[in-house]
Amino acid sequence: MLITVRAAVILGAAFVAASVAAALAFAESNSWPTALFAAGAAFGGTLPVANKVIGSPDEPQPSRRR
Repeated sequence: MLITVRAAVILGAAFVAASVAAALAFAESNSWPTALFAAGAAFGGTLPVANKVIGSPDEPQPSRRR
């Protein structure tokens, strides 16, 4: 296996966010450099957020006792 499923999900989420940001920026400005800059910013911003939200597989899961 080349990468883990967790890494693939995080990268997939970042690629989706970058694609949406690029499409919206290009539709608004009609400029490829602006669209690529927006895509890079969205990709770079999504990676740590998705990593934090999904969590590490090594972290213990909280118990849900009541």
